[in-house]
Amino acid sequence: MSDWPHIKSHIYQEILQRLEQNIQEAQIAYVQAKESRDSDTKSSAGDKYETGREMMQREMDKCSALKDQNKHSLQIIQHVPIHRTYESVEKGALIITDKGMYYMLVGLGKISLDQKDYFAISPESPIGSLFLGKKVGEFILLRDQKIHIQGIY
Repeated sequence: MSDWPHIKSHIYQEILQRLEQNIQEAQIAYVQAKESRDSDTKSSAGDKYETGREMMQREMDKCSALKDQNKHSLQIIQHVPIHRTYESVEKGALIITDKGMYYMLVGLGKISLDQKDYFAISPESPIGSLFLGKKVGEFILLRDQKIHIQGIY
């Protein structure tokens, strides 16, 4: 199919948007948790106050880590050429199989475009590591299921 570069570009744009949205959502959640932590007034029940503050601090830490993880993913994918074609599976490849279509970039799960599903996977993921280095005509074995590679773009 000659439209794969166009499809790949659309998937890439969707991944960019999701990462940016994840960063914004994590930032908003961080600010809300910080405001909640800081506005919690010290009550006569000191343990309850400290527990609440600790819970909000943990939430802030979780949001901060999520934001950092998505920023890191964003930095990584911006250095992957999206218009390149591949002889074998590596980061940046769109993999067409008899069981589905996978975009080897970052692990974001299912992306639906034009009523078709694509799976954004990371090279470090279990399925991603199985695909790495494979060529058209080869297969991977995932949970006793053969997945045949029909195209790499």
